[in-house]
Amino acid sequence: MRLWIACLLILIIGAHIAMWTSDMPRDLALRLTIINAAGWAVILLPAWAVSKWAAAHRRR
Repeated sequence: MRLWIACLLILIIGAHIAMWTSDMPRDLALRLTIINAAGWAVILLPAWAVSKWAAAHRRR
């Protein structure tokens, strides 16, 4: 699982580096970066919170 997460993070960071170093206008790159970060936050933060909640209930 950790390998999967590490690969995913490397791909996401690599895509952002490629986007920022391309000839794309900076304001568009910034907007896309913010949209992407918000999307990942909406997906990952609740998943992380549920996993913590489940781990706490398993320990009981």
